Amino acid sequence: MVPSNPSAHRRPDVKGAAKNAASSAGQAAGTAAKKAWNSESRKKVTSTVSRGVASVTAKSSKAIANKVADTIEQQTKQQMEAMQARAKEIDWKDEVQKGAASSLRWLSQRVAELANRFTPVEKEPPQNP
Repeated sequence: MVPSNPSAHRRPDVKGAAKNAASSAGQAAGTAAKKAWNSESRKKVTSTVSRGVASVTAKSSKAIANKVADTIEQQTKQQMEAMQARAKEIDWKDEVQKGAASSLRWLSQRVAELANRFTPVEKEPPQNP
């Protein structure tokens, strides 16, 4: 027996309804995301975060530059102090005396060489038999 009205015994289309519900939910989520992205709240937060990051970066750069400058200044000061201490430690009187003695020795050698050039060679006296 065939029923007189075949559509009366049909099952509801569950798959189609689920697809429609999922599609509607996806569209609603997309619309909500688009509205959230374009919202003033998101723009303010993004702007605030960007300014905060820029500020932190600028402060960090300045702090690093200051630290490097301080370190270089400190090293230069230490080197200068070490050089001053070394200059004070040197016995300049002794250094001058050593230099003068060395110079006089050199001059004495040159004068001796010059004297040898001007000294006549002695001839041997003739021998008497």
